[in-house]
Order: sequence, then structure tokens, then C-alpha cells
Amino acid sequence: MFAAMSLASIVDPGYKFALFLHILAVVLAFGPTFGYALFFSVAPQHPGATPAILAGVQKCDRYLVNPGMIVLLLAGIYLLVDGDWKTSEAFISVGFVAIFALFGLQHAFFGPQTARAKALAERDLKSGDTLSEEFTAVSERVGKVGGLAGLIVVVAIFFMTYKPFL
Repeated sequence: MFAAMSLASIVDPGYKFALFLHILAVVLAFGPTFGYALFFSVAPQHPGATPAILAGVQKCDRYLVNPGMIVLLLAGIYLLVDGDWKTSEAFISVGFVAIFALFGLQHAFFGPQTARAKALAERDLKSGDTLSEEFTAVSERVGKVGGLAGLIVVVAIFFMTYKPFL
């Protein structure tokens, strides 16, 4: 079943461009994060590369994830204001809950934990060529919360595209 949108919203160039930005922001902000677990999985086999891998994750967060989430939120607000939505559209609420949860996780958990993991890896490599149990524990914690963040992204995408009724 289609969401209640006016025909004007569907053909409005501003609305279409905002929808494009909204979808592009999802791809750029969250697409790379699904590969982070693969990056972390390389650490035990190549401990010397771990600080560089984590620096890459931080750079990706800084230049893709964080700006992408901002564009995603702003474009979503524009779509909400410009579209002719029913007030009961559950997928809109799910989208806002998801983006705010992901903002919180990114800034309160992932950013600090990635910095901690990088500092631990650098410390560990100064004294040898192995990573400590402390690094492994932080890495595993990031992986578990990363799985939760990935689930939030997948559920939000499902609700945005399928628009089930609650």
C-alpha cells in the first residue's frame, strides 16, 4: 500500500532532490560502517596495521558518517515538511528514533571507543608486535554495539521503504 502523499510532492523538483539527498546520505553515512567489522577482523593477523586501520575508520566517520547523518536528518525534515503525510505514519517516527539513536551511539560510544582502541593499539605495538587483551575487549565491545547500530540502520531502511502499518 502506498503512503499518503500528494501528487504535488511526487513531482515537485525540490522534494525529489531532497529525497535524492536523503537516500545518498544513507548510503554515504552508513554503507561504509558495515565494513568496519571486516577492518577490525584484520587486526589480529596484522597488528602493525591496526592503528592505520583505526585512523581510516576515524577519517571515514569524520568525513562520511557524521556529515551524512546531518544531511540525512536535514533532508528528512525537509521531506516531512514538504510532503503531505498523515500524522500516523509510523515510518516517520521510526526514522527519527533511528537517526537520533545513531547520532547518540556515534558520538557517545563509537567515537570515543575507536579513539581508545587506536591508543591501545599504538601503546601495545610500542612494547611488541601483539595487541593486548584490553584492546581485544574494546574491539569486541565495538563489534557488539556495531551490530546493534547495523540492525538499527536495517530496520529504519525497512520502515522507510516498506512503510508497514503499526
